Amino acid sequence: MTTPESAKEVLAFHKGLVSIDCITENESPCTNYLHSYLTKLGYTVELQEIAPGRENVLAYLGKGRNPRVLFNTHIDVVPPYIPYREDEENVYGRGSSDAKGCMAAQVHAVEELRKEGKVKEGDVGFLFVVGEEVDHIGMVEANSLGLTPDYLIVGEPTESRLALGHKGVLRLNISIEGKAAHSGYPELGISANDKLIDLLSKFLALKLPKDDYFGQTTMNIGTIQGGLAANIVPAFATAGISFRIATSTKDVLDLVDTILTKEKQIQDKIKVEQVTCWEPVRCHIVPGFETFVANYFTDIPSFTTAKQSLLYGPGSILCAHAPHEYINKKELIAAVGSYKDIVLKLFSELEQ
Repeated sequence: MTTPESAKEVLAFHKGLVSIDCITENESPCTNYLHSYLTKLGYTVELQEIAPGRENVLAYLGKGRNPRVLFNTHIDVVPPYIPYREDEENVYGRGSSDAKGCMAAQVHAVEELRKEGKVKEGDVGFLFVVGEEVDHIGMVEANSLGLTPDYLIVGEPTESRLALGHKGVLRLNISIEGKAAHSGYPELGISANDKLIDLLSKFLALKLPKDDYFGQTTMNIGTIQGGLAANIVPAFATAGISFRIATSTKDVLDLVDTILTKEKQIQDKIKVEQVTCWEPVRCHIVPGFETFVANYFTDIPSFTTAKQSLLYGPGSILCAHAPHEYINKKELIAAVGSYKDIVLKLFSELEQ
């Protein structure tokens, strides 16, 4: 049971984490803090260099380097940095929900299990990684650590629900080449903007696939750029598109190809770059928790050596990345007990 004293420790650790500016590619201040904090608690701590000044943190009890249950979340946060502040109910600041709340609750869940004599060497460890918010590089490189946990518990703000899984993601960059000309004589040029607008209208008309488990595939046209000035027929235009995949990336790519093959008159002027391509992910669950399907993406598919993965954490994704990012203090403290419950239920599964 989380006592008032241990609740204060969770909040103090969380404050230390959120008070550190650790935007992606500047994770080292938080890495150093974690290294010091976990070492003082008695963990064996390893740092895995991903790039100069960027390191993953692996921590475990004694010599139990390859634990049965591996807690995970990410060290980095999105810009801009927002300083820590609090009121009676909530903690505010960048990373307060995504995902320092998960990190603080995970560490103190294991600490309580240690004090209760319910975990031993080889049972539980932590893998905190860099780069989740951009390219998942920390989790990708963590595959080389030789870890093969029975369960990977990934911390993301799920509103204290267990995720049945999350959608995949497909990101495309589309560029169209036109021909510049004076805007007074548009017949002498080819407007790349006009071509892009026409093409994107066809994307918006797509009937995207849906799935009984993951729901509806969705699309977002996130960026549009083109031309140099209002009095020049634009010679170039680009768009960035993100799909949240409910069925398979092939289904959506086939739809994209159908549009592009119909654009024969400008086919040689269109370039499509596939930036990201990940399939939907199904997660393991344990009884006693509300469940849902997440529309956002995580590090889970980047780590290929876990037998099963779970997705759980305090806080809401709806305020993550926002200027008002926050986490409720009571929910953060309650997550310690929930993580403990999950671990003990997983241990029971392993004993069956």
